[in-house]
Amino acid sequence: MKKYRLSDETRSVQIGEPGARESVVVRQIIALQDFADVSAGSLGGWVENELSLSHDGECWIYDQNSLVYAGARVTENARITQPCEISHQAEVGGNAWVQASRISHYARVNGDAAVHDSQVHGHCHLFGYAYIAEQSQIVGARGLTADSEQLLQIYDAAQLRHCRVVHQAQIFGKAMLNHAFVEHRAEIFDSARLDGNEENNIWVCDCAKVYGNARIIAGRGEDEIPTIRYSSQVAEQAVVEGNCVLKHHVMVGGNARLQGGPILLDDHVLIQGDARVIGDVLIEYHIDITDSVVVEALPGEAIHLRGRKALTGAQHITRTPLFGAL
Repeated sequence: MKKYRLSDETRSVQIGEPGARESVVVRQIIALQDFADVSAGSLGGWVENELSLSHDGECWIYDQNSLVYAGARVTENARITQPCEISHQAEVGGNAWVQASRISHYARVNGDAAVHDSQVHGHCHLFGYAYIAEQSQIVGARGLTADSEQLLQIYDAAQLRHCRVVHQAQIFGKAMLNHAFVEHRAEIFDSARLDGNEENNIWVCDCAKVYGNARIIAGRGEDEIPTIRYSSQVAEQAVVEGNCVLKHHVMVGGNARLQGGPILLDDHVLIQGDARVIGDVLIEYHIDITDSVVVEALPGEAIHLRGRKALTGAQHITRTPLFGAL
């Protein structure tokens, strides 16, 4: 049994790029029966045809300023509220809730995922209890890395606010991101937290990973943007704060804390245990810093540590060692 009909009234929607635009005719949906919180006779959004909104389940397009067209589909029990635009082969299903958002170009949103006041485009999949909100932008793009088939995915109970996630990134578990930029094949998972702010975001890219209970915190001063790149990883209870850049084969774990800056770690650097790195510090080339070691550059000074070295115990380093002193 059909749960809605299409209005006789039509509208024309312009789609496509400037210079190659075309018109799509849409019609308004009108409920034929009571279901969920929809009453018979209720007017809903505008759709291209009856393939745009399934007659099965309790899915509905609530706002009369919403559009579903260009092969997009709303199915199962999905709810589309406030003005939304679902287009270009996008699919919204399951118990998903999309509010005041744009979903397009093969994006899939299902499970119990919610997208509020955000944009989701391209080859990506949002599912589980993922929550995307507050002007976040998700843009999936395959074929830009060695794994051409991997989809950008956000799932489990991951929460994103004011974020931009692109390419083939993976965000899952109970990860919480605020003002973060995640790209390429980077992964954020477990209970990791990325806490950017209005002045500075957090950048995680390439094949970098942040997981466990790790926390990345942006400062509010100039250049206080934590950057986790290449194959670097931040895990366990580690905290990275302020102007810190992690590059090739860097691992920060345990209860380690980095407070830049600027801090630059590169080329097989391990920071773990209860180690602390503070101030203007460059650490590179096969250095392990563990236990309760503190590397602290005093104001106006800089420290440069270069391996191969293993720093352990309770050392407190406040200046660049003489060659061979460590």
